[in-house]
Amino acid sequence: MRSVLFFLFSLALTAAIAQSTAQKRAARLGLGMNLSYLEGYWNGTRARHFSDFVKPDEVKARQQGLTDMARAGFKTVRIPVCFGAWASLDKPYRWDAPAALAAPDSLLNWALANKLTVIIDLHHVEFDGSIPGADSTDRVVWLWQQLAERYKHTDPDRVLFELRNEPHDMTADAWRMQANRLIETVRGIAPNHTLIVGFHDWNGRDAMLRSEPFADPNIIYTFHFYDPFIFTHQGAGWAGAGLPDLKNVPFPANPATRITVPASAKGTWIERAIANYANEATYNVVFQRIQAAKTWSDAKGVPIFLGEFGSYNLNADPDSRCRHAESIYVALGRFNIPSA
Repeated sequence: MRSVLFFLFSLALTAAIAQSTAQKRAARLGLGMNLSYLEGYWNGTRARHFSDFVKPDEVKARQQGLTDMARAGFKTVRIPVCFGAWASLDKPYRWDAPAALAAPDSLLNWALANKLTVIIDLHHVEFDGSIPGADSTDRVVWLWQQLAERYKHTDPDRVLFELRNEPHDMTADAWRMQANRLIETVRGIAPNHTLIVGFHDWNGRDAMLRSEPFADPNIIYTFHFYDPFIFTHQGAGWAGAGLPDLKNVPFPANPATRITVPASAKGTWIERAIANYANEATYNVVFQRIQAAKTWSDAKGVPIFLGEFGSYNLNADPDSRCRHAESIYVALGRFNIPSA
């Protein structure tokens, strides 16, 4: 009995130590930025499953951006990378464009040289959803086998692995099964690196609130926050019918401002969201929704990270965009939630 109790105590102690590592690394993330570039598979050729989307002569231009982030006081950079564009679609999997891996390697090294903590994020592994097998579990596992081997010698205090950006069009159980395989795969190669893991339904906050943490204790849980969506995505051509034609939506809600419902949005959820906008687009609602994420974090005893937020600049006025960002930063600061 004594030996059994000692074993259980050892397991609990190990978990506590590892979890404190995740908490410590989450606190170190602080204020972060996303470096948008290496996720842009759409700049490639579909017939080559987009493997040619990166132009080598454009990579160097991002070095100054990383320096600017560090000088501005940011502590972390999240680097979204569509690694899947450079790998074959059929088994046996292989790198079709291995030379392209020099691009994320360069961004990683430049970020570390600027003393930034780096999140390597597997982004858009599903592309636009039209290529069968692109996001099969076996393929994503293979990708993480390669990435964990490639980056296992990096400092685990400075480099974190985000397993998959915004899993979607899959059930919670299906994502949990895939995520567990990815966690097991990375842990067998890079046992000390902290993982960043979100949940189904586009890393949505609500999906996180309905979910339980994974068994691995060295995880930071991520969510994305684009509320109110018709403000943050007005004019966005990729976000659904009606949104490309939506414009002049202010933040916070202004009862004196009439929001015109585009013809393309008639009868859709966008029309309903416009009707309810005065109730959704307030500082208090933003604060309460981020507070709910913090409550989940505290209840589960796990750290969280807001991996994406912001607003599209095409049809939103700059003052509203600043007020929206301010509302989020106020809540993040109040609850000590790191972000990018």
